[in-house]
Amino acid sequence: MKEEFPKDYFITIEGDSFREGRISVNKLNQEYVAEIDIVQIESRKIWQHVKTIYGRSTARDALEDGSYTLGKYLRGESVI
Repeated sequence: MKEEFPKDYFITIEGDSFREGRISVNKLNQEYVAEIDIVQIESRKIWQHVKTIYGRSTARDALEDGSYTLGKYLRGESVI
């Protein structure tokens, strides 16, 4: 069975009832990409683009790296 992409994962941000984190995993040719954003809960509109991570070999790797990057961003650490 073929997997469908993109896959969106939403992460609750403690103390913020207006926004949440979103990691969107997509397949690009033979590799996977993770887009990390902060979005408005109701409209899902992007409030802040955090980072795009390219070149992961599996969807799981892209999701894990996206989750790590989102955590760093929310702690105020550099994600460059």
